[in-house]
Amino acid sequence: MKKYGLYLGIMIIIGFIGGISAYAQNKEEAPLPTENFYNKSLHFTNKGFEYLYAKEQGGLERLTGLTVTEMGCIKAKCHVQTCDACHKKEVNGKTMYSVQQAQTEEACKRCHPVDKNDPDLHFKKGMKCMDCHSSREIHGDGVAYNTYMEPGVFDTRCENCHASIKQSASHTVHKGKLDCTTCHVKDFPVCFNCHVETRLKEGKDVQLLVNGSLFLVNHDGKVTLANFLSYVYKNKTMLTFAPYFSHSIKKEGRKCSECHNSPIIQAIKKNNFVLATWEKNKLKNATGVIPVLDGMKWNLVYFNYENGKWIPLQNPAAPLINYSGFCSPLTREQFSKLEKIPATK
Repeated sequence: MKKYGLYLGIMIIIGFIGGISAYAQNKEEAPLPTENFYNKSLHFTNKGFEYLYAKEQGGLERLTGLTVTEMGCIKAKCHVQTCDACHKKEVNGKTMYSVQQAQTEEACKRCHPVDKNDPDLHFKKGMKCMDCHSSREIHGDGVAYNTYMEPGVFDTRCENCHASIKQSASHTVHKGKLDCTTCHVKDFPVCFNCHVETRLKEGKDVQLLVNGSLFLVNHDGKVTLANFLSYVYKNKTMLTFAPYFSHSIKKEGRKCSECHNSPIIQAIKKNNFVLATWEKNKLKNATGVIPVLDGMKWNLVYFNYENGKWIPLQNPAAPLINYSGFCSPLTREQFSKLEKIPATK
């Protein structure tokens, strides 16, 4: 009996040691990952600038011959390389991680400021950024996206909260082909004449900011609003259009006449649309909804920036055109629909 007990004890020890050995072997075969999926997120990589400015994407490098790094456009503050940036919290002199800390507006506003003079309807009601944006958008999902404008990056959709909306004519006539923000964004500034040489020489950006120009492009299967930038470098020029979302949502949508058969539409049809002019040392820009068409002539004044003054260029060459951020111009068929007021019931 004693021998049997001793034998059983030895077998248990051997089995225990064997289990440890097998566990260690499994640990060697499947080591813990050295990199988490957040490292591929756009918050961590800040890859968007580099991707969109590259010549392969038709970006600004095509005009300057310089990469975004050589131009000094990538700033360290744009990278969120550790969890501390958003989640760090001090309690009674001790540091800890907190989800609540990351969900505060201050965590987002450090990099994403909100226009206090024209607050979004949702902010007025006390909503927070994370009420709409998902943790997957913030932390990534293991896919190294090129830019936030790439289809599939965002989970946030107006329809996520507004699944049931009033079946008005404006909500039905577009048949799901018009992004909600196209009608419900108030306005946002666009940049005329970003002067590249000043950035290279002085490390600062100079441009003319204007409001009231709202450009239409195609993006991810819908018509949406686009940002507009014009560049000048060594007397050469370039125009860039890219999808843009402004946190200045209003409840009331635009009227049909603001997009359809408007004076701007009529001017484009007659090929005499003028985007901006220089009058009495002041830039005057067209205001209203402006469809972006391929091959369209953009009558626009361009400048050099000398001794703190804007000097108009004389007879500049036609600009390079860049449809950035996975967007494309409206088709002639789409423009023909804008030439007339849609029939509604």
